[in-house]
Amino acid sequence: MSHHDKIIAAFETYQAENAKFTEKGVKASAARARKALQEIAGSCKERRKEITAEKEALEGQAAPKEAGKGMSQDAARHAHVRK
Repeated sequence: MSHHDKIIAAFETYQAENAKFTEKGVKASAARARKALQEIAGSCKERRKEITAEKEALEGQAAPKEAGKGMSQDAARHAHVRK
């Protein structure tokens, strides 16, 4: 199961458990809702890493950029100062 799918599944679990807790007052559902939120947080961090790696791989396949192009203004300014 991908991290994307884990986020979706954990969110659905969270919604169901949160509804049980808030609407019916089931205390055990509060713990399950919190657990689902923790799973979401972990999967979000991992998915962010995957997206960054995929983006960098795509950028590596692109044509070489001109020096300084695509940099933030601060990075370009610092690169200019170092020269």
